[in-house]
Amino acid sequence: MIGMRAHDLEYGDIEMLSDKLAFYNKHTVQLALLKSVANVNLSDGAFSPGLARYIKKALDKNDISISVLGCYINPICPDKEERAKQIARFKEHIRYAKYLGADMIGTETGSVHPQGLFDPYNHSEENYQDFLGVIRELAEYAEKMGVCIGIEAVTIFTIHSPETMKRMLDDLNMPNVFVIFDPCNYLNKENYKNQREIFQKAFDLYGDRIAVVHCKDFTVTEEGLTYALPTEGELDYPFLAELINARKPHISLLLEEVKEKDVTRITEKIRQVFGR
Repeated sequence: MIGMRAHDLEYGDIEMLSDKLAFYNKHTVQLALLKSVANVNLSDGAFSPGLARYIKKALDKNDISISVLGCYINPICPDKEERAKQIARFKEHIRYAKYLGADMIGTETGSVHPQGLFDPYNHSEENYQDFLGVIRELAEYAEKMGVCIGIEAVTIFTIHSPETMKRMLDDLNMPNVFVIFDPCNYLNKENYKNQREIFQKAFDLYGDRIAVVHCKDFTVTEEGLTYALPTEGELDYPFLAELINARKPHISLLLEEVKEKDVTRITEKIRQVFGR
C-alpha cells in the first residue's frame, strides 16, 4: 500500500485531514499527532482513551490505517530535564498507539548537538550505551502495552548504518522493536554511489525486522545530499523495488515531503516502479 505522512497535506482538523487523505487515495499514513491534528488539545498529559477513539473514528470512516504513529524524540538529549519530558511524551504516545490501532510508534535515534546536527560523539560507544538504555526502557514499556516500536536510522545520528541498526536489534533482543527503513537516511556524499551494497546489507542483516519504508529521494550538491521528490533524484528505485518486492511484499510505502500538488503524480510513479 502506498501511503504518506499526514502532515505533508494542508489540513484544518482531523475530519478534514481524513477526507483529504481519502481524496488522494491514501489509506495508510504516518501520523504525527502534534503536526497533524489541529482541532484538539494534544499537549503533554492530554491523552485519554476517548481522545484516541475520536481520532481513530475520523480515520476509520475513510478506511485509513496508521502505519506509524510518529513521536520523533531525541532520546539522547543532553539536557536531562528536557530528555525526561520527551521520554514521558513517547510513553504517552505508546498509550495513544494502543487505542489508535497503530502498527507501531516511530522515532529516530537523536543527536547531542543542540540543533540536532552531527556531532562526532553521536557515533561514540558511550553515546550508544546511553541511547540503548533509553530505548530499552521505552521498548519494555511498549511491550507491556502490547505496542511495537519502529526505529529509523539517520547517518548523522546514533543509529547511522546497517551495522549499528543490527547491533541495536541484537542488543535489545525484543520482539516488539522493528525498523522504519528510509534508504536515503543511510546515504551521504561519501557513500551514495554504494547505495545498492548498503541497501542489500540492510536487508541481509535485518530484512525480517523492516516493517515500513519511507519514500523520498536525493540530489548531490557541493554541500552534500539534498531532498528530491521520490523517483526524481538519484536513489536507485528500480533496485530498491526489486529488493522490497522480493523480500517484503505488500509492505507500506510512505511518501515523505510530498505536497499536495505532487501527490498524484509521484504516487503514480511509485506505483509504476513497484508494480502496485
